[in-house]
Amino acid sequence: MRRFLKRKSPREYSEINFKSRILVIYLTFILLFAILVVRLVDLQIFKRDYYLALAESSHFSKETLKPQRGLIYVQDKDKNKIAVAINKKYYSLFAVPKEIENPEATTETLSQYLPLNKEEIFKRLNKPDDPYEPLVNRIEDENLVNTIKGLNLKGIYFKEERFRYYPFNNLLSQTVGFVSEAEDGVLKGRYGLEAYYDTILSGNSGEFSGIRDALGRLVRSLFSEEKGVVDGANLILTIDKNIQLASEEVLVNLIKGRKASKGTIIVMEAKTGKILALANWPDFNLNEFSKVKDYSVYKNYAVSERYELGSVIKPITMACGIELKKITPDTTYDDKGYYEVGGYTIRNFRNEVYGKNVTMWKVLERSINTGAIFVANRVGIENLRHCFKKFGLNEKTGIDLPTEIKGDLSNLEYPKANPINLATASYGAGIAVTPIELLRAFSAFVNNGKIIVPYLVEAIQDSNGVYRSIDQPEPKEAISEETAQTLSAMLVSVVENGYGKNAKIKGYSLGGKTGTAFIPIFGKEGYSEDEIHSFVGFFPASNPKFLILVKMDRPQQGEGAASHTVTLAFKEVEQFLINYYNIAPDEVK
Repeated sequence: MRRFLKRKSPREYSEINFKSRILVIYLTFILLFAILVVRLVDLQIFKRDYYLALAESSHFSKETLKPQRGLIYVQDKDKNKIAVAINKKYYSLFAVPKEIENPEATTETLSQYLPLNKEEIFKRLNKPDDPYEPLVNRIEDENLVNTIKGLNLKGIYFKEERFRYYPFNNLLSQTVGFVSEAEDGVLKGRYGLEAYYDTILSGNSGEFSGIRDALGRLVRSLFSEEKGVVDGANLILTIDKNIQLASEEVLVNLIKGRKASKGTIIVMEAKTGKILALANWPDFNLNEFSKVKDYSVYKNYAVSERYELGSVIKPITMACGIELKKITPDTTYDDKGYYEVGGYTIRNFRNEVYGKNVTMWKVLERSINTGAIFVANRVGIENLRHCFKKFGLNEKTGIDLPTEIKGDLSNLEYPKANPINLATASYGAGIAVTPIELLRAFSAFVNNGKIIVPYLVEAIQDSNGVYRSIDQPEPKEAISEETAQTLSAMLVSVVENGYGKNAKIKGYSLGGKTGTAFIPIFGKEGYSEDEIHSFVGFFPASNPKFLILVKMDRPQQGEGAASHTVTLAFKEVEQFLINYYNIAPDEVK
């Protein structure tokens, strides 16, 4: 049997192995080719759109374009515009470490110019694969920028940026407000006009589409697109820079000289409602708002804080009585120096007693509490409440500032309405209003009985340079023209013959009223010994051009009455206006 079996030679085994290997390799290539075909079909057909978008995104990208924020301007008497809020140019210095061949040498050079130590610089530069590393932000020094650029350091670049800047620091701080970054990274106006007109100032973002370079920067080319960005509009304010500066100086001297806690001065055009100055103290540096410890300083005291007025309310009480024909300026009453109601005794200032046949003229001139109560009792609580509301003492004025609050007349509303609250409200206790509400109420005496709306923005200039004026609401009638003229004359008499005489400048007619009020103890009944002094006046009285309010909280030094404090500050502002506008005397004597 064995002779029929033939053993294969080694050479034959070798040929069989070789053919087997060829077959395995052949089958392997076929398998790999099949896998590749399947993969290509998957990529090119089933996932084509996904990978096409991915490929495009690595070269073609979009970026949101930020608009320039609108500027805020004040003016002077010649209508010259002065910017009080601008977008200042800064530079950010950054590195592209993967381009830097010698981090040690670059560090050594930069350390001579940057406010960073060598270790910190080297730490940021010594990152071979890092495409971006910030070094210094908000560089203002153009010479420093040009010097570093001149070094031609590879991988070191500057980026130009714009940030909000306030050239006059503290000027108009609570009125202008400031800009800060919100949680979403978007800049937002905070407080003041920056907040109230934020949408107008912000503009509309745009979009830029294009190809990115090796550093990831968008490149403008024939294939790029840029659209939609609209810069913010500019605000042209009614504020006169020079009147504002003078008012702030007068206010600071008043507050510091009397060791008071705070104060406000408002200067308004009597016939239009244009605010020419709105000064508050304490104030803050708008460029360093983040350093403020007491955030209450951000509030605009003129519109966001109420106070009990004291005797400055008496002209309005008197106007209510005359309007309702319950009294005339020549009506008389007998003054005993006190008035008893509900178990309480209300006395005149300094416990003065004026005796019989006291006229309403004298009630205002000498600021007699019992005289104001006499008028209020004749008018009645419902009529007095209604009249105060017609003067706008329980509503916002509509001034273009955020966080404005309205006055509180709740002591004249039921169930609080009673003879005690009627008596105290007549001379400015138990009710509270904002300074701007009080100033607007006084505008009725110089505008034929109508109260006007105070405002701060005169015009808006859009990104194309087109100006648009702001329409103002129509004045509302508080009292008749006849009553307004009567009160105007009575307020002139207050300055000529009463407690307002310290505000008087020889040769110029002036009408006004003082007010000295104790400050209620928060959360308790009764009042502290601290006072608030205020004076509201208009001049020249023969043809009023200006309404001015001066208010001071908690004076600790000097005579304790508004007639010897805020009237003097009023007089300084009045004198500045006379000189500034070259106003001729209107009195002939």
